[in-house]
Amino acid sequence: MSSIPPTTTSNAVPKQLVHKLSLGGLKSSSIWKKGSKPNIALWLTKDHQIYQEEIPYPECEPDDCIVHVRATGICGSEIHFWKSGRIGDCMVDHDLILGHESAGEILDVGSNVKNFTKGDRVSIEPGVSCWECKQCISGRYNLCPSVKFSGTPPSHGTMARYISHPARFLHKIPTTMSYAQGALIEPLSVGAGAVSRANLSLGQPVLVCGAGPIGLAAAICARASGAHPIVITDLEESRLQQAKDIGFDRTLKVEMDWDKNETAKRIRDLFKSGDEVILVPEVAFECTGAQSSIVSASYAIEAGGTLLQIGCGKPDVEIPLMAMNFREVNIITSFRYKQTWPTVIRLMHDGIFHGADKLITHSFPLEKTLEAFQTCITRESRSVKVQILD
Repeated sequence: MSSIPPTTTSNAVPKQLVHKLSLGGLKSSSIWKKGSKPNIALWLTKDHQIYQEEIPYPECEPDDCIVHVRATGICGSEIHFWKSGRIGDCMVDHDLILGHESAGEILDVGSNVKNFTKGDRVSIEPGVSCWECKQCISGRYNLCPSVKFSGTPPSHGTMARYISHPARFLHKIPTTMSYAQGALIEPLSVGAGAVSRANLSLGQPVLVCGAGPIGLAAAICARASGAHPIVITDLEESRLQQAKDIGFDRTLKVEMDWDKNETAKRIRDLFKSGDEVILVPEVAFECTGAQSSIVSASYAIEAGGTLLQIGCGKPDVEIPLMAMNFREVNIITSFRYKQTWPTVIRLMHDGIFHGADKLITHSFPLEKTLEAFQTCITRESRSVKVQILD
Protein backbone atom coordinates (compact mmCIF):
# COMPACT_ATOMS: atom_id res chain seq x y z
CA MET A 1 0.00 0.00 0.00
CA SER A 2 1.33 3.44 -0.84
CA SER A 3 0.26 6.70 0.67
CA ILE A 4 1.28 10.34 0.53
CA PRO A 5 1.69 11.79 4.02
CA PRO A 6 -1.13 14.30 4.54
CA THR A 7 -0.66 17.77 5.94
CA THR A 8 -3.55 18.64 8.19
CA THR A 9 -5.34 21.93 7.61
CA SER A 10 -7.39 21.68 10.80
CA ASN A 11 -6.38 22.49 14.34
CA ALA A 12 -8.18 19.39 15.60
CA VAL A 13 -6.84 15.82 15.69
CA PRO A 14 -9.34 13.51 13.91
CA LYS A 15 -11.08 11.18 16.38
CA GLN A 16 -10.11 8.15 14.29
CA LEU A 17 -6.42 9.08 14.58
CA VAL A 18 -6.74 9.73 18.32
CA HIS A 19 -8.22 6.24 18.66
CA LYS A 20 -5.47 4.62 16.55
CA LEU A 21 -2.77 6.33 18.59
CA SER A 22 -4.37 5.33 21.89
CA LEU A 23 -4.51 1.64 20.88
CA GLY A 24 -0.72 1.71 20.70
CA GLY A 25 -0.26 3.62 23.95
CA LEU A 26 0.21 7.16 22.60
CA LYS A 27 -1.67 10.07 24.08
CA SER A 28 -2.86 12.87 21.86
CA SER A 29 -4.62 16.06 22.83
CA SER A 30 -7.56 17.22 20.74
CA ILE A 31 -5.41 20.07 19.39
CA TRP A 32 -2.99 19.20 16.58
CA LYS A 33 0.53 20.09 17.70
CA LYS A 34 3.06 20.87 15.00
CA GLY A 35 6.80 20.35 14.72
CA SER A 36 9.11 22.15 12.33
CA LYS A 37 8.26 19.44 9.77
CA PRO A 38 5.29 17.06 9.40
CA ASN A 39 5.53 14.17 11.85
CA ILE A 40 5.37 11.34 9.32
CA ALA A 41 4.92 7.81 10.73
CA LEU A 42 5.03 4.37 9.13
CA TRP A 43 1.95 2.30 9.92
CA LEU A 44 1.15 -1.40 9.57
CA THR A 45 -2.39 -2.80 9.40
CA LYS A 46 -3.57 -6.18 10.63
CA ASP A 47 -4.28 -7.17 7.01
CA HIS A 48 -0.60 -6.78 6.06
CA GLN A 49 -0.63 -3.31 4.51
CA ILE A 50 1.86 -0.54 5.23
CA TYR A 51 1.24 3.16 4.77
CA GLN A 52 2.56 6.54 5.86
CA GLU A 53 0.38 9.01 7.75
CA GLU A 54 1.12 12.22 9.57
CA ILE A 55 0.57 12.25 13.34
CA PRO A 56 0.66 15.16 15.80
CA TYR A 57 3.86 16.28 17.50
CA PRO A 58 4.19 14.16 20.67
CA GLU A 59 3.36 15.15 24.21
CA CYS A 60 6.33 15.38 26.61
CA GLU A 61 5.47 13.73 29.91
CA PRO A 62 7.54 14.63 33.03
CA ASP A 63 9.83 11.57 32.77
CA ASP A 64 10.14 11.64 28.97
CA CYS A 65 12.16 13.33 26.26
CA ILE A 66 11.04 14.40 22.79
CA VAL A 67 13.43 12.90 20.24
CA HIS A 68 13.87 13.82 16.59
CA VAL A 69 14.55 10.36 15.19
CA ARG A 70 17.49 10.72 12.81
CA ALA A 71 18.10 7.07 11.89
CA THR A 72 16.05 3.89 12.14
CA GLY A 73 16.96 0.41 10.92
CA ILE A 74 14.40 -2.00 9.51
CA CYS A 75 14.49 -5.28 11.44
CA GLY A 76 13.51 -8.73 10.24
CA SER A 77 10.83 -8.76 12.93
CA GLU A 78 9.09 -5.88 11.16
CA ILE A 79 9.12 -7.84 7.92
CA HIS A 80 7.59 -10.78 9.84
CA PHE A 81 4.84 -8.56 11.24
CA TRP A 82 4.21 -7.07 7.79
CA LYS A 83 4.03 -10.34 5.89
CA SER A 84 2.76 -12.74 8.57
CA GLY A 85 0.99 -10.45 11.01
CA ARG A 86 2.61 -12.18 13.96
CA ILE A 87 5.73 -13.53 15.63
CA GLY A 88 4.88 -16.49 17.82
CA ASP A 89 1.92 -15.51 19.98
CA CYS A 90 2.46 -11.78 19.35
CA MET A 91 -0.08 -10.63 16.77
CA VAL A 92 -0.88 -7.36 15.01
CA ASP A 93 -4.55 -6.64 15.75
CA HIS A 94 -4.68 -2.86 15.23
CA ASP A 95 -2.94 -0.26 13.08
CA LEU A 96 0.57 -0.05 14.49
CA ILE A 97 3.51 2.34 14.06
CA LEU A 98 6.59 0.18 13.49
CA GLY A 99 10.25 0.74 14.39
CA HIS A 100 12.64 -0.01 17.25
CA GLU A 101 16.24 0.41 15.97
CA SER A 102 16.67 4.15 16.33
CA ALA A 103 18.91 7.05 17.29
CA GLY A 104 18.22 10.74 17.31
CA GLU A 105 18.49 14.20 18.81
CA ILE A 106 16.70 15.39 21.94
CA LEU A 107 14.42 18.37 21.27
CA ASP A 108 12.78 18.72 24.68
CA VAL A 109 13.01 17.18 28.16
CA GLY A 110 10.35 16.50 30.78
CA SER A 111 10.22 18.36 34.05
CA ASN A 112 11.64 15.39 36.03
CA VAL A 113 14.53 14.69 33.63
CA LYS A 114 17.91 15.89 34.94
CA ASN A 115 20.53 14.02 32.89
CA PHE A 116 19.60 15.17 29.38
CA THR A 117 19.44 18.55 27.68
CA LYS A 118 18.20 19.78 24.35
CA GLY A 119 20.63 18.81 21.58
CA ASP A 120 21.94 15.64 23.22
CA ARG A 121 22.47 12.78 20.76
CA VAL A 122 21.02 9.46 21.91
CA SER A 123 20.49 5.83 20.99
CA ILE A 124 17.04 4.61 21.94
CA GLU A 125 16.57 1.42 23.97
CA PRO A 126 13.11 0.34 22.80
CA GLY A 127 11.98 -1.92 25.65
CA VAL A 128 10.29 0.10 28.41
CA SER A 129 9.90 -2.21 31.41
CA CYS A 130 7.99 -1.60 34.63
CA TRP A 131 10.92 -1.86 37.13
CA GLU A 132 8.52 -3.27 39.73
CA CYS A 133 8.00 -6.95 38.85
CA LYS A 134 10.16 -9.91 39.90
CA GLN A 135 11.98 -10.04 36.55
CA CYS A 136 12.85 -6.34 36.60
CA ILE A 137 13.97 -6.38 40.22
CA SER A 138 16.17 -9.43 39.58
CA GLY A 139 17.85 -7.68 36.64
CA ARG A 140 16.16 -9.60 33.81
CA TYR A 141 14.05 -6.68 32.70
CA ASN A 142 13.98 -8.02 29.14
CA LEU A 143 11.49 -10.59 30.48
CA CYS A 144 9.19 -8.03 32.11
CA PRO A 145 5.61 -9.22 31.45
CA SER A 146 4.45 -5.59 31.30
CA VAL A 147 7.16 -4.37 28.92
CA LYS A 148 6.16 -1.84 26.28
CA PHE A 149 8.45 -2.62 23.38
CA SER A 150 8.53 -0.09 20.56
CA GLY A 151 6.90 -1.32 17.36
CA THR A 152 5.78 -4.63 18.86
CA PRO A 153 2.05 -5.15 19.43
CA PRO A 154 0.39 -3.43 21.09
CA SER A 155 2.94 -0.59 21.43
CA HIS A 156 3.67 2.00 18.75
CA GLY A 157 7.28 2.27 17.60
CA THR A 158 9.96 4.73 16.62
CA MET A 159 9.46 4.91 12.85
CA ALA A 160 8.29 8.53 12.96
CA ARG A 161 10.04 11.89 12.73
CA TYR A 162 9.27 12.92 16.33
CA ILE A 163 8.61 10.60 19.25
CA SER A 164 8.36 10.77 23.02
CA HIS A 165 10.38 8.20 24.96
CA PRO A 166 11.20 7.66 28.67
CA ALA A 167 14.55 9.24 29.51
CA ARG A 168 15.49 6.12 31.49
CA PHE A 169 15.76 4.25 28.20
CA LEU A 170 17.80 6.81 26.29
CA HIS A 171 21.59 6.55 26.08
CA LYS A 172 23.96 9.33 25.04
CA ILE A 173 26.22 8.64 22.08
CA PRO A 174 29.52 10.45 21.38
CA THR A 175 29.58 13.35 18.95
CA THR A 176 31.95 11.31 16.78
CA MET A 177 29.33 8.55 16.37
CA SER A 178 26.88 8.98 13.52
CA TYR A 179 23.15 8.54 14.02
CA ALA A 180 23.34 5.59 11.63
CA GLN A 181 25.87 3.96 13.96
CA GLY A 182 23.67 4.85 16.92
CA ALA A 183 20.79 2.95 15.32
CA LEU A 184 23.04 -0.13 15.02
CA ILE A 185 23.36 -0.33 18.81
CA GLU A 186 20.04 -2.19 18.98
CA PRO A 187 20.88 -5.12 16.63
CA LEU A 188 24.39 -5.28 18.09
CA SER A 189 22.77 -5.49 21.53
CA VAL A 190 20.89 -8.59 20.36
CA GLY A 191 24.26 -10.14 19.53
CA ALA A 192 25.79 -8.96 22.80
CA GLY A 193 22.88 -10.41 24.76
CA ALA A 194 23.26 -13.76 23.02
CA VAL A 195 27.02 -13.86 23.65
CA SER A 196 26.36 -13.16 27.33
CA ARG A 197 23.84 -16.00 27.48
CA ALA A 198 26.38 -18.36 25.88
CA ASN A 199 29.20 -17.48 28.30
CA LEU A 200 31.75 -17.64 25.50
CA SER A 201 35.40 -18.16 26.39
CA LEU A 202 38.62 -17.17 24.64
CA GLY A 203 39.33 -19.32 21.57
CA GLN A 204 36.00 -21.16 21.63
CA PRO A 205 34.95 -22.45 18.17
CA VAL A 206 31.62 -20.91 17.16
CA LEU A 207 29.09 -21.55 14.42
CA VAL A 208 26.73 -18.77 13.30
CA CYS A 209 23.73 -19.88 11.23
CA GLY A 210 22.45 -17.01 9.12
CA ALA A 211 24.35 -14.05 7.66
CA GLY A 212 21.54 -11.55 8.04
CA PRO A 213 21.83 -8.51 10.32
CA ILE A 214 21.39 -10.45 13.56
CA GLY A 215 23.67 -13.29 12.48
CA LEU A 216 26.42 -10.85 11.54
CA ALA A 217 25.84 -8.87 14.75
CA ALA A 218 26.20 -12.09 16.76
CA ALA A 219 29.38 -12.95 14.85
CA ILE A 220 30.84 -9.48 15.48
CA CYS A 221 30.10 -9.76 19.20
CA ALA A 222 31.44 -13.33 19.38
CA ARG A 223 34.66 -12.22 17.68
CA ALA A 224 35.01 -9.35 20.14
CA SER A 225 34.67 -11.84 23.01
CA GLY A 226 37.59 -13.88 21.66
CA ALA A 227 35.74 -16.73 19.95
CA HIS A 228 37.80 -18.42 17.22
CA PRO A 229 37.34 -19.75 14.65
CA ILE A 230 33.91 -18.54 13.58
CA VAL A 231 32.05 -20.20 10.70
CA ILE A 232 29.01 -18.49 9.17
CA THR A 233 26.40 -20.25 7.04
CA ASP A 234 23.64 -18.92 4.79
CA LEU A 235 21.61 -19.79 1.71
CA GLU A 236 22.61 -16.58 -0.08
CA GLU A 237 26.11 -16.09 -1.48
CA SER A 238 25.68 -12.31 -1.41
CA ARG A 239 25.18 -12.34 2.35
CA LEU A 240 28.20 -14.56 2.85
CA GLN A 241 30.21 -12.07 0.79
CA GLN A 242 29.03 -9.41 3.22
CA ALA A 243 30.35 -11.58 6.06
CA LYS A 244 33.71 -11.82 4.29
CA ASP A 245 33.80 -8.05 3.84
CA ILE A 246 33.45 -7.71 7.62
CA GLY A 247 36.38 -10.09 8.13
CA PHE A 248 34.83 -13.56 8.43
CA ASP A 249 36.60 -15.77 5.92
CA ARG A 250 35.11 -19.14 6.92
CA THR A 251 31.69 -19.29 5.29
CA LEU A 252 29.44 -22.00 3.90
CA LYS A 253 26.66 -21.64 1.33
CA VAL A 254 24.09 -24.24 2.36
CA GLU A 255 22.27 -26.02 -0.46
CA MET A 256 18.60 -26.86 -0.04
CA ASP A 257 19.07 -30.49 -1.11
CA TRP A 258 21.55 -31.26 1.69
CA ASP A 259 20.17 -33.25 4.60
CA LYS A 260 21.11 -32.54 8.22
CA ASN A 261 24.08 -34.91 8.18
CA GLU A 262 25.56 -33.49 4.98
CA THR A 263 25.19 -29.93 6.26
CA ALA A 264 26.71 -30.83 9.63
CA LYS A 265 29.67 -32.57 7.95
CA ARG A 266 30.41 -29.61 5.70
CA ILE A 267 30.21 -27.24 8.65
CA ARG A 268 32.65 -29.34 10.66
CA ASP A 269 35.04 -29.52 7.71
CA LEU A 270 35.42 -25.74 7.86
CA PHE A 271 36.61 -25.92 11.46
CA LYS A 272 39.62 -28.10 10.60
CA SER A 273 42.90 -26.36 11.26
CA GLY A 274 45.73 -28.22 9.54
CA ASP A 275 46.36 -31.94 9.79
CA GLU A 276 46.96 -32.03 13.51
CA VAL A 277 44.13 -29.99 15.01
CA ILE A 278 40.53 -31.07 14.43
CA LEU A 279 38.03 -28.60 15.89
CA VAL A 280 34.29 -28.97 16.32
CA PRO A 281 31.97 -26.02 17.02
CA GLU A 282 31.18 -25.83 20.71
CA VAL A 283 28.52 -23.14 20.43
CA ALA A 284 26.05 -22.49 17.61
CA PHE A 285 24.19 -19.21 17.33
CA GLU A 286 21.09 -20.06 15.30
CA CYS A 287 19.88 -16.78 13.79
CA THR A 288 17.45 -17.87 11.08
CA GLY A 289 14.59 -19.53 12.94
CA ALA A 290 14.32 -22.07 10.10
CA GLN A 291 13.70 -25.64 11.27
CA SER A 292 16.25 -27.14 8.86
CA SER A 293 18.94 -24.78 10.13
CA ILE A 294 18.15 -25.51 13.78
CA VAL A 295 18.34 -29.26 13.17
CA SER A 296 21.59 -29.06 11.18
CA ALA A 297 23.19 -26.86 13.86
CA SER A 298 22.24 -29.36 16.58
CA TYR A 299 24.06 -32.10 14.68
CA ALA A 300 27.09 -29.92 13.83
CA ILE A 301 28.04 -28.94 17.38
CA GLU A 302 30.02 -31.25 19.61
CA ALA A 303 28.54 -33.45 22.32
CA GLY A 304 27.97 -31.30 25.37
CA GLY A 305 27.90 -28.17 23.20
CA THR A 306 25.36 -25.38 23.22
CA LEU A 307 22.71 -24.45 20.69
CA LEU A 308 21.74 -20.84 21.33
CA GLN A 309 18.51 -19.90 19.57
CA ILE A 310 18.08 -16.27 18.51
CA GLY A 311 16.23 -16.39 15.18
CA CYS A 312 12.44 -16.06 14.93
CA GLY A 313 10.60 -18.61 12.82
CA LYS A 314 7.29 -20.42 12.83
CA PRO A 315 5.39 -20.63 16.12
CA ASP A 316 6.00 -24.39 16.34
CA VAL A 317 9.27 -26.03 15.27
CA GLU A 318 10.28 -29.69 15.46
CA ILE A 319 13.73 -30.45 16.84
CA PRO A 320 15.56 -33.80 17.22
CA LEU A 321 15.21 -33.74 20.98
CA MET A 322 16.20 -37.37 21.62
CA ALA A 323 19.31 -37.10 19.46
CA MET A 324 20.25 -33.95 21.34
CA ASN A 325 19.47 -35.63 24.64
CA PHE A 326 21.82 -38.55 23.89
CA ARG A 327 24.65 -36.05 23.27
CA GLU A 328 23.73 -33.66 26.11
CA VAL A 329 23.37 -30.73 23.74
CA ASN A 330 22.31 -27.67 25.71
CA ILE A 331 19.47 -25.58 24.32
CA ILE A 332 19.49 -21.92 25.36
CA THR A 333 17.19 -19.21 24.09
CA SER A 334 18.09 -15.54 23.98
CA PHE A 335 15.43 -12.84 24.05
CA ARG A 336 16.44 -9.31 23.17
CA TYR A 337 18.93 -7.90 25.71
CA LYS A 338 19.47 -6.30 29.08
CA GLN A 339 22.01 -3.73 30.25
CA THR A 340 23.86 -3.79 26.93
CA TRP A 341 23.61 -0.21 25.66
CA PRO A 342 26.52 1.46 27.54
CA THR A 343 28.88 -1.43 26.74
CA VAL A 344 27.89 -1.71 23.08
CA ILE A 345 28.13 2.06 22.57
CA ARG A 346 31.64 2.03 24.07
CA LEU A 347 32.80 -0.94 21.98
CA MET A 348 31.33 0.59 18.83
CA HIS A 349 32.97 3.94 19.52
CA ASP A 350 36.37 2.39 20.30
CA GLY A 351 36.44 0.32 17.11
CA ILE A 352 36.18 -3.07 18.80
CA PHE A 353 33.19 -3.86 16.58
CA HIS A 354 35.22 -3.17 13.46
CA GLY A 355 33.25 -3.71 10.27
CA ALA A 356 29.86 -3.12 11.91
CA ASP A 357 29.22 -0.09 9.67
CA LYS A 358 29.25 -2.43 6.69
CA LEU A 359 26.02 -4.00 7.92
CA ILE A 360 24.28 -0.94 6.46
CA THR A 361 23.75 -1.59 2.76
CA HIS A 362 20.91 0.82 1.92
CA SER A 363 19.66 4.16 3.26
CA PHE A 364 16.43 6.01 2.43
CA PRO A 365 14.91 9.32 3.53
CA LEU A 366 11.91 9.17 5.84
CA GLU A 367 9.57 10.10 3.01
CA LYS A 368 10.61 6.93 1.13
CA THR A 369 10.06 4.45 3.97
CA LEU A 370 7.68 2.37 1.83
CA GLU A 371 10.41 2.00 -0.78
CA ALA A 372 12.85 1.03 1.97
CA PHE A 373 10.57 -1.80 3.11
CA GLN A 374 10.17 -3.02 -0.45
CA THR A 375 13.97 -3.11 -0.78
CA CYS A 376 14.15 -5.40 2.27
CA ILE A 377 12.03 -8.06 0.57
CA THR A 378 13.50 -7.72 -2.93
CA ARG A 379 16.06 -10.45 -3.34
CA GLU A 380 17.88 -8.62 -6.13
CA SER A 381 18.64 -5.71 -3.80
CA ARG A 382 20.99 -7.91 -1.73
CA SER A 383 20.20 -5.83 1.31
CA VAL A 384 21.46 -6.61 4.79
CA LYS A 385 20.56 -3.62 6.96
CA VAL A 386 18.28 -0.99 5.46
CA GLN A 387 18.07 2.29 7.36
CA ILE A 388 15.73 5.27 7.19
CA LEU A 389 17.45 8.63 7.73
CA ASP A 390 16.03 12.04 8.51
